[in-house]
Amino acid sequence: MSAPKGPADSPNRASRLRNTFVTGQVALTEKRDELRNSMHRKTTVVVYEQFMADFMPTATLPAPPSWLSSLPKWIRPSSSSSKRTSSESTRTTRSSAAATRQSFVNPFKDCKKPKSEREMYTMITSALNKSKICEGYTAVATPHKADKTEDSGQAVDCGLYPDDALDRVEVTKKTRSKLGRTDWSSIEIAIECKMDATAGDPFDDTRADNHYEPEADSRRKVLGQVLNYAELVFERQHRTAQYMLLFLGEFARIIRIDRAGLYVTSKFNYRTDGTKLAAFLHHYTGLAAAERGHDITAVRLHPKSKEAEHMRERAKNIAPGDYVAEKFAKLLDPEWPWWKLEVIDELNRRNKRFFLVGRPHFQAPGVAGRATRGYIALDADSPSGDFVYLKDAWRVVSKNIDKEGAVLKALSTHRVQYVPTLICHGDIPGQKTESQAVWQKRHPKEKCHMKHHQHYRLVTKEVGKPLEEVSGGPELMKVMFCAVSAHSQAYKNDIIHRDISAGNILIYKKEDGKWYGLLNDWELSKKMSQQVKEGRQPDRTGTWQFMSAKALDNLSRTIVIQDELEAFFHVTLYIALRVLPHNCPAKAVPRLLHDYFDDYAFHEDGNLCGTTKRIAMESGRINIAPYNPQKKDDPTPPAVSLHFVWPDGLGQDYPLDAVVTTFLSWLSAYYTITLPSETKTVNTGTNAATFNPFDSGLLGELTPPDGMDEVFPRASASTSQNPLTTIVENVPSEPSREALEELAKNLESHQPLLQMLWRSLKQDWPVDNSDRCTDKKPDKDWTLPKEQIKTGSKRGSGTLENAASSSKPAKRTKT
Repeated sequence: MSAPKGPADSPNRASRLRNTFVTGQVALTEKRDELRNSMHRKTTVVVYEQFMADFMPTATLPAPPSWLSSLPKWIRPSSSSSKRTSSESTRTTRSSAAATRQSFVNPFKDCKKPKSEREMYTMITSALNKSKICEGYTAVATPHKADKTEDSGQAVDCGLYPDDALDRVEVTKKTRSKLGRTDWSSIEIAIECKMDATAGDPFDDTRADNHYEPEADSRRKVLGQVLNYAELVFERQHRTAQYMLLFLGEFARIIRIDRAGLYVTSKFNYRTDGTKLAAFLHHYTGLAAAERGHDITAVRLHPKSKEAEHMRERAKNIAPGDYVAEKFAKLLDPEWPWWKLEVIDELNRRNKRFFLVGRPHFQAPGVAGRATRGYIALDADSPSGDFVYLKDAWRVVSKNIDKEGAVLKALSTHRVQYVPTLICHGDIPGQKTESQAVWQKRHPKEKCHMKHHQHYRLVTKEVGKPLEEVSGGPELMKVMFCAVSAHSQAYKNDIIHRDISAGNILIYKKEDGKWYGLLNDWELSKKMSQQVKEGRQPDRTGTWQFMSAKALDNLSRTIVIQDELEAFFHVTLYIALRVLPHNCPAKAVPRLLHDYFDDYAFHEDGNLCGTTKRIAMESGRINIAPYNPQKKDDPTPPAVSLHFVWPDGLGQDYPLDAVVTTFLSWLSAYYTITLPSETKTVNTGTNAATFNPFDSGLLGELTPPDGMDEVFPRASASTSQNPLTTIVENVPSEPSREALEELAKNLESHQPLLQMLWRSLKQDWPVDNSDRCTDKKPDKDWTLPKEQIKTGSKRGSGTLENAASSSKPAKRTKT
């Protein structure tokens, strides 16, 4: 498939496969394809001299070509030694005179042409080590041994490692010629090798109009591979940017990567022009850590440090049922680095605060973008205190997007319930992406497709449990009620969340010892009034599985309340399918989860909403006939519509079913009236009127939002008209447009949904959480059955040929 064309800013960049909600196993090639697509229009190729002028302007380079003199002086690289500034004097590695002389010598000039990639690895690492241009570092070939912490078994061909990290690479200075093990947490520069200078090249210098993306599928796969390696470095380290070397036959490229995009040098012949590499490496290895792209506000902890000991101490003697402490203990993985992270507190005169963290509790996929990481953290100044939640992200800089901490502060000012409590937050000084700034400087009159990102940290009080750990149906309804209530209160104060997902709704314990819902992650939120002014929303992404069908079909769509309420439905359905009783056979649930939440429809401008979700929204029912065929010798017709049922097949009505059925009728009506030129058959449920008010008798353990007593006036004791007390198989009908408009009105505000959720909590539920089932989401090894894959089709699900195939990445996965 060629790169997306046309006027669209980019394909749909919501991560469909590379998140925690995808069902089962995703082939490495698919993950890399999605990663590559997310980088569309974020790559720039420039000549070596311009690359060095942009990112290493003080480097001493080989004699420049004659054309360089025509460039303005302010963008010319240095071609001779100059006095260093005071900021440059704080280098972690001092370059010796011998190393400086070697930086003008081609380290590859006497190398024989390799006959295989194995010979290529040996030649490159040997030449670099013998040249002594990288003082304090050693080049090691690591093509076959993967990092011990990486389940995918990926290993980069070679890497430049600090000498004090060689034990993690399983070599020494004396044995450096042997093959080592990749260590993503300490690698300084990843080095990838391809024998073929063209077929292995992931960039096409001739296609500037399409941002240098090659047309050949094999070359595009290499780009996915390179990005995958960059992602692994970002995951294990705290970096503001990183560099990679790419060897292609007799040619090479230098790559710089930050959270905005890629800058790449044109190919140059390293056998005849290797002084370019020598000059780059000599200058790079002489820079201070921050100048090499390391985040110096993140200090890696030594296992024997007092901070690490404090962390281990907190993981001991955990009280029964202390979920947060148990989770923190699990995240103290000795194979992963532990860190002390600095937060500039904008709430308190920009004082510095420090927090201790282990392995991330959450880590967003990708190279460019916000790259959000979440940690369960301890205050370094009081490690015996309460656990807190620390978010590390590269926020989008825009006058129309507030910092998440500022949003939380505003929500607190408005007394919005069921949202995180802000402790501190702030930008990290001097840590912003450079790629977009360099591009805009070179192209001042053109539109830049790279975004400006600023490194940012946020600390909040609450540490929640994931939504899939609900104890049963009543708790799911309670948590969803809290989340919708928080959304409603924020909406009344001109703030819309824009990223409702199962990962952003948590369960947390309040001081009263009871569990409530928490609507988390407000980093994509916006003021409603600002949304209306802006129109198109090119900065918006989201979580694929829970976005509305309309939003999936149009990534620049302005998010409205109907999209948000639909997302709440998808979250409810997702959790209920996994852990609550229903009439879809358990063995078919993985396929249903995949088809409804992960599937897509192909379009040249990006993936669109999948068929199963789209049909459910339009028809008002979820068809399970494909997952529940007629059984042999069983005359009973199988169910054709999804229903949630009382456990153990008892005849009593299960309250969740009426919630789902009624919610679907509202959504179906909304989708029908927004396509006025079409007449459809719509499932209206058993109640074709707008939702009726009901008795609000407050639950003792739940505090409703302000004014909720007025929302729920007293009703009669009779429940004969209560749609939550009787579940009847819905019969499709053809209601009038007026009836549909009445149903759709239930999505114009939060009140009908809050009423329905509140009323569901008043119903009879199974005792002792007996409706909680074993999680039906399959493990990571599950794959979509091959017989479901329709080869030759350009649809998703069982539509993507790679979904269950054994197709391999561009280069074998090394173990």
